[in-house]
Amino acid sequence: MPRSRRTGVHRLSDGKLSIQEDALAVECLIQLTSDSDIISKLLGTPTNLRELFVGHAFAEGYGDIRASNIMVESTDTGSFRARTDASIAQRTLYERVVTSSCGACDTDGLEEMSSSLPHFPGPHLIYKHEILFKAFDQMRSLQSGFQETGGMHAAGLWSADEGLHCVSEDIGRHNAVDKAIGSALLQNTDLSRQFLLLSGRCGWDLVAKASRSGIGTICCIGACSTLAADTARNLGMRIFSFMKLDSCVGIGVLR
Repeated sequence: MPRSRRTGVHRLSDGKLSIQEDALAVECLIQLTSDSDIISKLLGTPTNLRELFVGHAFAEGYGDIRASNIMVESTDTGSFRARTDASIAQRTLYERVVTSSCGACDTDGLEEMSSSLPHFPGPHLIYKHEILFKAFDQMRSLQSGFQETGGMHAAGLWSADEGLHCVSEDIGRHNAVDKAIGSALLQNTDLSRQFLLLSGRCGWDLVAKASRSGIGTICCIGACSTLAADTARNLGMRIFSFMKLDSCVGIGVLR
């Protein structure tokens, strides 16, 4: 299952136009199915699809399917299908939230958005900025897909006991998180003792995935949205955003 494809491009450099080849991140339709029912249709990079399905099902509240048989196949049209033999109930239209590209909402709706999300029970693990920043440096060195294409997000997990692990990449940041969580579940990792690391920004949707997965702390290179911040506070979670060498912005229970 390829993560990139060489494509002919016109490149403008120093005022000169030339025809070259470039590596583009593969984006295709990925269908997650239970029996013959389509649970989700995602646009993403067709790698680590078992981890993607396990993580997506868990982080979106469908259930724990790590022990199920998952078959992955390509279709004649170029899409991919991952099928589980576990029984998964489809959500109704009213249970689905369509997020904007920035992860924030035009209206507040905090109570409605977070009413079904579990509160993080704690305790929170000790946050050490220098160590977490080094973990981001390590994660950056493992982002081979980004280095190849410049077009992939990454997510990883970190704990004091295991260090950085379950680093995953995808053209979609949500999928990268699902893959990281799925990888951890397949390794029987205790998610309540993990920090979720994001290569970009943090919106409400990623806070919701962390909440459903039992993760209490999110660290990200970019910003977080208003709804992400308010939801983290409401659920007893923490977000450390704008991670830099000697600084960050903390939201939530900062201890």
